[in-house]
Amino acid sequence: MLKRTLLVLGLTAGSALAHAEEVLRVYGGEGRLAPSLIEEFHKQTGIRVEYEAYAAAEEVLGDEAFGRRYDVVFPVHFQLPALVAAQRLQLLDPAQLANLKQIDPDLDTMLDGSSAQTRYAVPYQWGTVGLALNVPKVVEALGAVPEDSWSLLFDPKNNERLAKCGIGMLDARQETLSLLLNYKGRTLARSGPRQVQQAGEELAALRSKVATFGNRAYIEQLASGQLCAAIAWSGHALKGADAGAPLRYVMPREGALMFIDTLAIPSNARNVAAAHRFIDYLAGAEVNTRNARETLFYPVIRGDAPAMNKLASERTDLVVASGQRRSFYYLESLSPRQKAAVDAAWLQVKR
Repeated sequence: MLKRTLLVLGLTAGSALAHAEEVLRVYGGEGRLAPSLIEEFHKQTGIRVEYEAYAAAEEVLGDEAFGRRYDVVFPVHFQLPALVAAQRLQLLDPAQLANLKQIDPDLDTMLDGSSAQTRYAVPYQWGTVGLALNVPKVVEALGAVPEDSWSLLFDPKNNERLAKCGIGMLDARQETLSLLLNYKGRTLARSGPRQVQQAGEELAALRSKVATFGNRAYIEQLASGQLCAAIAWSGHALKGADAGAPLRYVMPREGALMFIDTLAIPSNARNVAAAHRFIDYLAGAEVNTRNARETLFYPVIRGDAPAMNKLASERTDLVVASGQRRSFYYLESLSPRQKAAVDAAWLQVKR
């Protein structure tokens, strides 16, 4: 179910002005864009943003997403090659994106590598997928201080015991299958259909023990203590900790997965000029770091920017040095055949 948020500011419903107002239609991840920034953009430009949120990243690839004619979409980095190959994105005009120079060049280079060296998207924010642990409850369930390892969830002996205090599992097929295979010393992009299918069977067994399967409810359940362990996006784990739960976000020794959320313009967008203005606005250092404070995902601004120094003094957990990023692994794009194997394997998990 999609959650749609429409912001109409400074207008009376049905007024003549409302009909004349310029509108920008945006399709992005739930909880990935601060509402205050949408309001500010409207005040600065007079452009009203209609923001529709998706819960699972796969929805960006669907026919419905592009059939609705959005002006800006938020693909994850590993989705870009498929979208470019299907001619669903248009080239961005760097001349209309003055804030590109503020983006961390390392992240920009990583993104270029996933989009055939062509600029179809701009890095917007990034994060990791790791483990969120309510440590007191985990210690009580296991009888020992937990290791920083994916074995906590992927080893049946451990997940059997943790099921008693509540496990959360994301509905994120490519990410979750990749994490399990990485734990086993493999990569998703180099695994055959049979290996992917077997990984799906193991995750289906894990799902039978989880209390929450999805990308929304688990955040509040971590914060309230209803879950003791969950596969989690970094920003969501930090939200739970900010709510007062005794949470620790763990990047397991076998590897935490790194992703980059991006901004792109669909090939059938109606308001291309306004789309460029919105993308450039979100790429600005002050705006991008403000969004990080509210969403708790990491900004994409270069480390020597004053806005990043200010953020580091306020929220050290939102500033990750480029050297630290080398310990994460970057989710690779898949061929159509590999993607089909992933989709088939995930059907077992969702049953």
